[in-house]
Amino acid sequence: MATSKTDIVVCGLTLTVYGLEEYKQLPKNTPVAVLFAIHGRLQEKGRMQPIAESLCQLNTSRAADQRHLIVVAYDQLNHGTRLVEKRANFSWKEGKHQNASHAMDMWRMIRSGANTISELIDVLEHYLFDTRPVQLWGCLGFSLGGHIAFLAGANGKNSEWGRKKQDKKKRVQT
Repeated sequence: MATSKTDIVVCGLTLTVYGLEEYKQLPKNTPVAVLFAIHGRLQEKGRMQPIAESLCQLNTSRAADQRHLIVVAYDQLNHGTRLVEKRANFSWKEGKHQNASHAMDMWRMIRSGANTISELIDVLEHYLFDTRPVQLWGCLGFSLGGHIAFLAGANGKNSEWGRKKQDKKKRVQT
């Protein structure tokens, strides 16, 4: 079975959401988890599609009381549809390209990416479901995306990061 793929705009950022249409067909009390799939340097969100689809296929064998997984991908700062300055994505010396600001450019992309995930956690439930709460947030990434995922988790400014929500007043770490 093919996994649904829905593009939505949240705060000016185009997100591709995998598994959302399948989730909307489930009973209203079905628990949900959202995973951000973060691409690497010199790539774009489309590179995460095979991974997102494979992960969403796990929904076909989940028990009724288990969470439905939704995967979200988007272009990182200065990549894909958000590309502004190609040179800033290259390393100090990469083929014919040179970037004396490589360390600062990468740090800015990593920090911006982690902040974007935190900001999306704050608002994404509203755009996806209106009233259904996300029980668990997570992310995975490769290369640049791995650094972003690590920093987003380490910052953990959002109290829902990596936690299971039982209700609004009681939270249990998983």
